[in-house]
Amino acid sequence: MAEMEERELLLRSLKGYLVDLADSGVDELAYGTVAVAAPPLTATASATPAVPPAVSIETTEPAVPAGPVAPAAPVASAASDEEPPCRQEGATQARLLFLMTGPGYDGAAGDLLAKIIGAMKFSTDQVCLLTFDTGVDAEAMARCLAKRVDAVGPEVVVTLGEEATRLVVGGKVNLERVRGQWQGVRGRAVMPTLHPDALLSDEGLKRHVWEDMKLVMRRLAGAG
Repeated sequence: MAEMEERELLLRSLKGYLVDLADSGVDELAYGTVAVAAPPLTATASATPAVPPAVSIETTEPAVPAGPVAPAAPVASAASDEEPPCRQEGATQARLLFLMTGPGYDGAAGDLLAKIIGAMKFSTDQVCLLTFDTGVDAEAMARCLAKRVDAVGPEVVVTLGEEATRLVVGGKVNLERVRGQWQGVRGRAVMPTLHPDALLSDEGLKRHVWEDMKLVMRRLAGAG
């Protein structure tokens, strides 16, 4: 009796072992030259389907199509895109405007100009001074100065030096020929004269500039 129970226990253990082998995919066991087949699974044992190899799934979200791309804007030239540097000092609205190259009232030339303005019975706060650097694009600077002059709205514009005179009067005007003579430019009276630097180099030229400034004062007084 004990022998039968031991045999049944051994068979149940062997059956469970074979079931585990079948679950793991082993169909038969080699024992010597005889293959021992694993018993079929009973209806109560649910077969576990073989797990297929894992498939790599990209988790990257689909790219959202971008909106229409605007064509690249053409590169504008410096003359049309940016205004050249032009400095303004004094009154923003004035009857009298001076225009010259240089740093403005700073330096010896600017100090001399301030003295000329004072001799004309004006202060530097009552007139407008526009200054610009030499060597800039002439067309761009001429447009810039024209806009600045229109904004100030002077009755008289005094151009100091040949470069300033050419930008306002236009062309390749010779300062020696037009100095001290009224020029009409866009409905404004323009008086070309010498740059203060020239007066510092030759003090004898001061009297010529002063004669020109007297014409300006007469014009502003309504007498000329």
